[in-house]
Amino acid sequence: MKNQQKHKVIIACRSLKPELEKTAAETSSQAELIFLDQDLHRTPEKMPAIVQEAVDDIKDTADEIVLGYGLCSNGIVGVIAPPQGLIVPRVHDCITLFLGARKLYRQAFKENPGTYYLTPGWIDEQKDPLGIMEYDYTPRMGKESAEWGIKEELKNYSRIVFVSSAAAREQIENLRKRARDNARFLEKKFEEVEGQETYFRKILNGP
Repeated sequence: MKNQQKHKVIIACRSLKPELEKTAAETSSQAELIFLDQDLHRTPEKMPAIVQEAVDDIKDTADEIVLGYGLCSNGIVGVIAPPQGLIVPRVHDCITLFLGARKLYRQAFKENPGTYYLTPGWIDEQKDPLGIMEYDYTPRMGKESAEWGIKEELKNYSRIVFVSSAAAREQIENLRKRARDNARFLEKKFEEVEGQETYFRKILNGP
């Protein structure tokens, strides 16, 4: 009798959706994917309870549970692992997941600490600075105050880095343009780096 395949469930930030879905298709992963609101990173104090609820909802049916999150400003601190355990990438935040290695993130931070990263998922969900300004700040405080607010919020950053992704190949030119528009509006230097799938493959298929 063949061993039944483990029911693996991944609870991840929606910013990882394009990359995880593409990698899952390429590797024929049977893992179940659950995506949580991308905006949680702006309120990390609310994250533990929401992540905990998602874990508790599946703890009786999943054989293995993996979080598609890093430490995320202590946003997962306090989450209690179920009896079968909880696997978490050993990274500070999702940017390391996109870059593919902790050493690359550490090197980039050391060389350019004032870097604001944009990924396809962030831009597509309108969570880039321009999107936040247009769809969050402007309706609440008006255009002039919204522009001042987002510029003030990001005044200590010196560059915008767009992390390109093969998962967004069909949209890449529009996403790249949007990233450049952010840099131009905020008067920051623009750069682009190529993302890697290393962590996404590990999240889906281990180890």
